[in-house]
Amino acid sequence: MKAWILDRPGQPLALRDVPQPDPRRGALLVGMEAVPLLSYTRQYVEGKLPFGYPDRPFSPGTNGIGRVLAVGEGVYGYRVGQRVALSPYWVADEALREPAQALLGLTAISPDSAPMLADFAHGTLREAVEFPASTVFPLDGLDDMPSVRLAALGKLVVPFGGLRRGRLAAGETVVVNGAAGAFGAAAVLDALALGASRVVAVGRRAAALAPLANLGGGRVATVALSGDSARDSGAIRDAAGGGADLAFDMVGHASDPNATLAALRSLRRNGRMVLMGSMEVDLPIVYREMLINNWELIGHFMYSGADYRALIALVRSGQVPLDAIEIERYPLDALEAAIDAAQEAQGLTCVTVCMPGVPQSMP
Repeated sequence: MKAWILDRPGQPLALRDVPQPDPRRGALLVGMEAVPLLSYTRQYVEGKLPFGYPDRPFSPGTNGIGRVLAVGEGVYGYRVGQRVALSPYWVADEALREPAQALLGLTAISPDSAPMLADFAHGTLREAVEFPASTVFPLDGLDDMPSVRLAALGKLVVPFGGLRRGRLAAGETVVVNGAAGAFGAAAVLDALALGASRVVAVGRRAAALAPLANLGGGRVATVALSGDSARDSGAIRDAAGGGADLAFDMVGHASDPNATLAALRSLRRNGRMVLMGSMEVDLPIVYREMLINNWELIGHFMYSGADYRALIALVRSGQVPLDAIEIERYPLDALEAAIDAAQEAQGLTCVTVCMPGVPQSMP
């Protein structure tokens, strides 16, 4: 089978013929059909990110859609031919207070997770991949939806987990900071599916925010940030109808905290804020301000298996309109061009690599 291999961070990716593995105990072998790319894939393969890479040549690639080719021993609920979504977020199934966790095809997370990447080094940019069964989610009932469309699940599930952690309830108003970015724009779709009565999409680029205003039948308002935290906070509060119940922060590599502080100060009393972005500076919180407003600040990483299953159920019911996401498709042998496109993609665009034999067109 064909597989993209990164011998070492900073070296060129190589498309090679490699043996197709058999799944080990507790694992599945999945034939890949469509693989979405992260916007920072180029920086990742060049070794420019502070990540814990596998300590041997490996295939990168995180999420993906495929079908089960083989079932390893000790796996009981999956069948050959079953349509599945692969998640890179792997938490060791051990009865510990803090089990090891890693992102397959990307990075070690906890200090004790390097052995996890040693056992399962390969990600999804190959024709078939072996993943632990606990990271594979059935897509029963979605056989009529093209794999290239379902690949957008990898874009949606990250903010979906954060919104559920923030306890977003039907009828509430939510502010999404960083809404012009890949995960922030997806958070707007997620919040609508979870029943938000109003979503305020906040970002620095008005043009990138504009398409979001067409979602939700009038339930989405947009606010382009000025850089003045006090002014921006007032604008967000006005767009939220006097204040938000939940603020969801998905800024990407922010070099100042003003946008996040503006989103925080747009909350009503007793509001919550979820931090899920990648700010590169400290967030200066005023102790008394937090106290008198009874605000709750929540740091959150990734999502749970229950979150992924709930998202799939909403897609199946039609409450998450995947056709709102623009798919840019590339064949497996055009990965370099796809990586460049992913770096430039904004908002509700998902750059996806299609495996040979998988239709690239969508009805």
